[in-house]
Amino acid sequence: MADEPRKVRLLDIANKAGVSRAAVGHILNNSGADCVRVSEATREKVLKIAAELDYRPNRAAQRLRGMPTKIVGVILDTVNMAVFSARLAAIEAEAHTRGYRLMIGQVHHDPDEIKTYLDDFIDHGMDAILCMFDVMQDIRPKLKKVFRNREHIILHSRPILKTQACVRVETSSAIEQLVDHLADRGREKIAIQLWSPTDHLMSIRSDAWKENVKRRKLASSSSLIWTNPEATQKPSREAIDDCIQKLVVKNGADAIIASNDEWAVRIIQGLERHGCAVPKDVAVTGYDNLDIADVIEPGLTTIDQCHAEYAKQALDLVEESLAGTLTPAKKLRVIRPKLVIRESS
Repeated sequence: MADEPRKVRLLDIANKAGVSRAAVGHILNNSGADCVRVSEATREKVLKIAAELDYRPNRAAQRLRGMPTKIVGVILDTVNMAVFSARLAAIEAEAHTRGYRLMIGQVHHDPDEIKTYLDDFIDHGMDAILCMFDVMQDIRPKLKKVFRNREHIILHSRPILKTQACVRVETSSAIEQLVDHLADRGREKIAIQLWSPTDHLMSIRSDAWKENVKRRKLASSSSLIWTNPEATQKPSREAIDDCIQKLVVKNGADAIIASNDEWAVRIIQGLERHGCAVPKDVAVTGYDNLDIADVIEPGLTTIDQCHAEYAKQALDLVEESLAGTLTPAKKLRVIRPKLVIRESS
C-alpha cells in the first residue's frame, strides 16, 4: 500500500524561498502581523512557491493556536429549501468577498441533529456558525439547552437565547406592503393563506394581516384566514381546492395573500379550474420572489426577501462577534423586504 504524500509545511516553503518560517507564516496565514515585515518581492516569491507545492493551511492547527480558520459553518433545515438555497447562494458570495469559506450541514427539524452539527463544526475549528433555519415552536425548548454556552452563533429570524445574535427579514412589513398594494388596487376582501398553525412566521403574518386590514378599514373576519389542515409547505390539490372553496366561493375574497410563491402559483391554477380569472376576479400575491414568479402567466406579484442584504448583515454579525465588538444593541439586524409588482394583482 503506497504511503500518503506528506503535507507541505511552512518550513518546506521557507527553505525553498530562502526566507524564515515566520515570514512564510505571516504571508500565508497572517501570523505575527505585528512583528514580521516582508517586502513585496518576497511576498510574491513565497506565494508562487506555495502554489507550485500546492500548500494548504492546516485549519485545525490554526485553531489550536488561537488563529482564525476563515471557515464559517452553515446549518440548513429541509423546510422551505427553495428560499434557503437562494439565501445560501447569497451568503456564499458575500463570504467569498471577505475571504471566508463555508461548510454546510443539513438537518431535518431535529434538535439532536442540530446539536451534532454544532459539535462537529466547533470540533473542526469553524470561526462561527450561521443557523439558517426557521425554529418552530415545538423544538424551541429543546434547543435552549443545545445552544447554551456556545459562542459566535448567528440565528435566523429570532434568537433561542437572549444573548444570541440574529438576522431576520421583517415579515410584518411584507404583509403591510401587500395589504396596502391590494387595497390601493380596489380590493375589499383580502384573504390570507397560511401553511401551518404552529410556525412562528405564520403567526406573525396572521397578526400583521389583522392589523393592516383593520387599518385600511377592510373586512377582517377570521373566515378570511385559511390555514392548511395538512400543515405542510407543499400544497396538495385537495388543500388548494379547500382554500379556494372557503376563501373565495364561500366568503367572497377578491384577493389572496399566499404563504409562498409555490402556493400562489397553485392557487392561480386552482382559481382557473373554478372559473375565476386572475387578477380580474381574484388577485393573488406570493412571497419569496422565486424564479417561477416571473415565469408564470400572469406574472406573480410577490415579496423579495433581499438575500444579498441579508448575507451582508449576517457576515457583519460574524465578523463583529469574532472581533468582540458586537454590543447588545447591535445583535439584531432587520432586513426590510421589497414588494415586486407583476400582473397577478
